[in-house]
Order: sequence, then C-alpha cells, then structure tokens
Amino acid sequence: MTKEFINVRGMRDLFDKDLKIKYFIENTARELATSYGYQEISTPIIEYTSVFNKTLGESSDVVLKEMYTFEDEKGRSLTLRPEATAGIARAVVSNGLLGSGEYRIPLKLFLFGPMFRYERPQKGRYRQFNQVNFETFGNSIPEFDFELISLAYNFLKRLNLPTNLVLNSLGDLESRINYKKELLPFLNKNKDNLSEDSKKRINTNPLRILDSKNKIDIEIIRNAPKMNNYLSQKSIDYYETVKKLLVDNNIQFKEDKNLVRGLDYYKETVFEFKTDKLGNQQDTILGGGRYSGLIKMFGGDNIDGVGWAGGVDRLIEIYNDKKLDPKIITTVFDDEYDQEAYRLVNLLRSSNSNQYIFEIYYDVKKDKQVKRANKIKSDFIIYIENKDEVKIYNKKNNNKSTISDYTTNKIFKILNGN
Repeated sequence: MTKEFINVRGMRDLFDKDLKIKYFIENTARELATSYGYQEISTPIIEYTSVFNKTLGESSDVVLKEMYTFEDEKGRSLTLRPEATAGIARAVVSNGLLGSGEYRIPLKLFLFGPMFRYERPQKGRYRQFNQVNFETFGNSIPEFDFELISLAYNFLKRLNLPTNLVLNSLGDLESRINYKKELLPFLNKNKDNLSEDSKKRINTNPLRILDSKNKIDIEIIRNAPKMNNYLSQKSIDYYETVKKLLVDNNIQFKEDKNLVRGLDYYKETVFEFKTDKLGNQQDTILGGGRYSGLIKMFGGDNIDGVGWAGGVDRLIEIYNDKKLDPKIITTVFDDEYDQEAYRLVNLLRSSNSNQYIFEIYYDVKKDKQVKRANKIKSDFIIYIENKDEVKIYNKKNNNKSTISDYTTNKIFKILNGN
C-alpha cells in the first residue's frame, strides 16, 4: 500500500471490539454524570489558537511543541483542540451560561470527544486521542474537589479497573510565591545536570520541572524542596478538608509531594489515578485538580473551577471484561425450510436487546452452514428441520433442547438459560 493511503502516524482506526468498549466507557460516565447532576456539552474540535495560548501558558509543552495549528484562508490562526477545559470555559462565557435558571452556579458540565497533540506515539498515547472531561465552575471550596475525585473513583470502580489515587496540593498564590523562592536556588544549583527542557523552564515556569518525565530530572527532583512545607494556613486547611472527606468516604489515596499538573492554571488540590498496566511513563489514566482564572481570561467573572480528564484510549487498552461480548446465535436450515429460517431470524433480530448476534448464511448448504457456525465460535446453533419445531444446541455445555410450536419468547428463554 502506498504511503498516502495508510493512516497518519499517531492516528488510529477503531474497530468493533474497541468501539464497544469505548461506548461502554462513555455510557458509564454518562450514567454517573446524571447521578451527580452534570449536564453534557459539546464544543468545536477547532478553536482560535488564542483560546489555548491564553490559558495553557505560552511556555507550556502543549503550546510550544504539541499543538496542531494552522491558518485559514483569511489568515486567522486556528488550532485543533489539545485539551477540553479551555474550550469548555470559553463556551461558558461566550454563551452566557453563568446566569440563572438551568445554568446556575455551580455549573457542572461534562464532555466526550477527540483531542489532538503532536506527541511521540506509544502504548496508550495517540496524536488523536479521546477524552472524557468533567468540570465544575463555582465557589472554591474543598467539597467540590472531593465530589470530582469521588466521581472519578466511582467511574473507575464501575469499569472494574484497579487504580491508585495520588494526591497533592499546589497551594494558593501566596504558597507558590513562597515555594518558588526556595525552589529556584535549588534548581539553579543543579542546572547543569537538568535536561534541556528543564533548563529552559527555570526562568519561565519552574514548577513544571517537577512534572518532568526525564529520568535524570526525576532523580534531581527527589531532593528538591517540597511544596507542602510552604503552604499557607488557608491552603493547609483546604487540603486537610479534602483528605478528611476522602478518608470519611473510604476512598484510599497516597500523597506525592512532587505531583503537579502540566498546565499553568492549576492550584490547590491536584490528583491522578494511576495504573501499572501501561508502564511507568504512561501510568496516569485520569487526572485533574482545582484551577483559577479561566473564566476571567475569556471576559467572565472571577470564578474558579475544578475538573478532571480521563484518557479513553488508555482505558480501552486496559479494559478486560468479556461481558461486553454478545453471544453468537447461528440458525442453520435445510433448503426446503429457508423461508421459515429467514422469518425466524428476522423476528429474533427485531426482538434483540443487544445481548446476541444472530447469524444466518443464505448461500451455502446446511453442512457448510454448520462449519461456518463453528468457525465463528457460535454459542448456540438453532436447527430448523421442519415447520413445527426448532432444535437449539448450546455449544458451551452441549445441552440440546427441542421446542415445538416455537415462538421467540420460548427461544429466548433457552438462550437466557431459563
């Protein structure tokens, strides 16, 4: 196949099995969203580039290295969205959603959809990737932080995915100013040994160095001053409240004093849910925290937010539940009973509740129908050998049932094990 007819590197095709898992993940999130009072939103895939430059930080890796940016015919700079939070905040302001009525404060929104980043593709990471996002805009109180963490915890629990919750506090503005006074001398002392990216960040955003995945940086950071030692009393009380709520609700967590999030707008609580299924470099499958300033950046009120994003592609990668695989039922028949077979399969398909796949082969004799049924690993084979009855063969336990004067209800009772 010529190069121009293969998929673009980092952009993958999704097929039936993965799509079933994807839809199940989204439906699980959607059910929880209803329980927690979240409303769904869908924002454009393309935004003006300023939406992300303004909010993510000019010195961020996303802005400097990872955005798919281009000019339209009128010379306007547009970008394929690299994340969802900024677009959601823009939509809140530009649509005037922070009023009264159904869009009152706290405003609780969730979104599904593809994001785009120019990163080196690897296991669980793609240049076009799918995310699920939950965001709450309102007062800056620890209870909302807990609610978002609780929602994420229950979401992963329903997916039956074993993960570990990791927690930290970035504090308020006062805390970060005090911390940088101690962090900068330490980083400058070790500057010669830092990675090139981290050297550049010392004067632009030193906190980002704590999020470095470079092995040498990680070793240096182990000995860096810890943010927790520089928290204001207000931030200490805030963080302690979040942790107490988690303990009171039996949500286990570990604290990581070096945990930061990779975007400029985060403050106070930050958290990640990690797995050991994808390797150490890509072990985070869901993360988020509290942030400030986004709504104000787009001309709205000075309202804070808290939220998280989950990587759907990574969840697909580690999800392993056979319950999503529907049972395969194949109907085989002698030539003289083809009309009865067609009628029965049509009735079964129209009554199906997505638990079963009903197969029938029109163009081959009965013996080859059976061979094909075995080849596709049918769970049941329905034999039609006369007009008055069907025989059902359960391939898993070798049970055989005969139904006279058959109806779809009678057949489904056998298929359902009744």
